[in-house]
Amino acid sequence: MRNGSGEALNAQRRFSRASKLDADPGLVAPEAFVRGIRHIGYRSNVEAIAELVDNSIQAYAQRVDLVSGFAEAGQPTRPVQLAIIDDGHGMKPKMLRFAMMWGGTHRENDRSGLGRFGYGLPCATVSMGRRFTIYSKVKGGKVHAVCLDLDLLDAGTYTDEEAGLTIPSAQPATLPVFVSEAIARLHPDGWRSGTVVVIDKLDRLHWATAGGLRRNLIRQFGVAYHKLLGATAIHIDGEPVRPIDPLFLSPGCALNSLDEDRANPLEPITLRIGLEDGAAGEIVLRYAWLPPTFGAADKSRDAIGLNANARFPILKKYHGIVFSRNGRVVDVQSRTPWTTFINNDRYIRVEVEFSASLDEAFGVTTSKQQVSVSQEVWEQLQAAGLPKAIEHLRAKVRAAKAERQRSMVTGAAATTAGADRGGDQLDRPASPQPTAGGASEGQPSTADGRLGGVDPRTALDVLLSRIERRRSSGNVAIANEYDRLMRGWAKELSRISGPKRGSSRK
Repeated sequence: MRNGSGEALNAQRRFSRASKLDADPGLVAPEAFVRGIRHIGYRSNVEAIAELVDNSIQAYAQRVDLVSGFAEAGQPTRPVQLAIIDDGHGMKPKMLRFAMMWGGTHRENDRSGLGRFGYGLPCATVSMGRRFTIYSKVKGGKVHAVCLDLDLLDAGTYTDEEAGLTIPSAQPATLPVFVSEAIARLHPDGWRSGTVVVIDKLDRLHWATAGGLRRNLIRQFGVAYHKLLGATAIHIDGEPVRPIDPLFLSPGCALNSLDEDRANPLEPITLRIGLEDGAAGEIVLRYAWLPPTFGAADKSRDAIGLNANARFPILKKYHGIVFSRNGRVVDVQSRTPWTTFINNDRYIRVEVEFSASLDEAFGVTTSKQQVSVSQEVWEQLQAAGLPKAIEHLRAKVRAAKAERQRSMVTGAAATTAGADRGGDQLDRPASPQPTAGGASEGQPSTADGRLGGVDPRTALDVLLSRIERRRSSGNVAIANEYDRLMRGWAKELSRISGPKRGSSRK
C-alpha cells in the first residue's frame, strides 16, 4: 500500500514538472480536456448532431441539411465526412475562433432560444470525429474557415511560444467539393449566408452506413423538432424530416392520420409558476389517450412483431412523460414520484412543455438530452392535477381495451353461429340444449346461480372488465396468459356454436 502511494506521488511530481504546463496553470489542462470531452456521453450521434441543428435554428436558418461525403475509392454507403449546412445569418471571421471554443458564444445564458452554454458545437463534433472545420460567411462576405485536428493537437501544433493552447485565426477558404456540389443543388438561387460544419476522420459513428444514420435522424428529429419544422426545414441526405407529434395530436404531423385510429385529447393546462429561487416561467401540460389498436397494422390483432405499424416505434421510444424545452423535445421519463409507466401505458400520452427560464428547476443538462426534475416542480405539477390526469387516461384506455375484447369475442361467436346455421333455422325457437353440467336452458345451472339474478350479458361485461383490469395491472407473463385465455374462449365459443353431430350437409 505504501509503495503504491509513493509511486502515485512520484507521478504527481512528474506531471507538475511537465513543460507544457505553466508555473501558474489555468483552470484546465487543454489537451487532456479536449480528449476527455469526446466522452461527454451523448446517447448516440443523433443527439450530437441535434446540437448543431440547434445552432442553425438559433441562427434563423430556413433550411438545414446533413450531407454525407464518401471516399472516391471507398464504400459507397459508409460516409467518411459529414457536413451540416445551413442558410442562417453566418459568422464573421473573428467570431469563428470563438465558435470553436468551449463556452465561446455570444448567447451566454440566453433563455430565448435552444442553446446558452456554447458547448454544443465543439462537444458534438469531437464526439464523432477527430477533425472538424467551421466554414461560414455573412451576407455580402466571403467564406472563411477555422479547423481543429485532434491529431495535430496531440503533436503540439496548436501550442504557442508559452506552451499554451491556441486556436488558429480564420482564413479565407474554399468549401470541400461534396459541400459545394450539395449547396449548388440545395440553393440553386445562391447561398447568400450561412454556416457549414464539416466533421471528418470519423471514428465514432454508431451506424455503419449513411442509410442507418439517416433513418434514425429522420425519425428522432421528426419528434424532437416537430414544433419547429414549420420555421426551419431539415433534410437528411436530401430526405425531408417530417414532424411527428409524440402525442399524435398536432394537425398535419406525420402518422396522425396513418389509418382510421385517432388520438383523443384532454384539455391542455397552462401554468405560470414562480419558484423559491426566484425563477419563473410557463409550463404547458398536454394529454392524450390512444385506442388500443393504434399501433397495429391489422386492427383485429395486437401490435406485435410484423403487425406493428409505423406508429409503434414512437409509442415504444417516447413512453412516459415527454419533456419539451422551448419547443424542442429533450427527454422522456417513465418514472415519477407517484407512478411508473409500464408497457400497457404506451397508449397514454403526456407532455410537459417548459420555458428555458426554468432550466435549473428541470435540471437541463449542458447537452440538452436529459432533465432532472426538482421536488419543487414535481409538487407544482401534482397541484396542477398531473397524477389524476394520468389515472384518468389509464381508465380511458382500460375501458377501450375491455370494449375491444368484448367486441372480438362477441363478433367471433356471432360470425361462426351465423355461418353455420341455415337460413330456415334463424326463425325457429332454439331447442333446449344440455349444458356442460347436464342442465337444460330452462333450468338454472351452477353458473347461473352465482349471478344472483343479474342478466348474463351484464354479468359478462363485468367479468370482462375485471379480467382486463387484472391483465393491465399484472406483469408481461400475466398479460400473455390472459390473452391466451381469451383466445381459447373465443375458439371454444366458435366450436360449441358450430354444426351439431349427426347433421347432414346438402
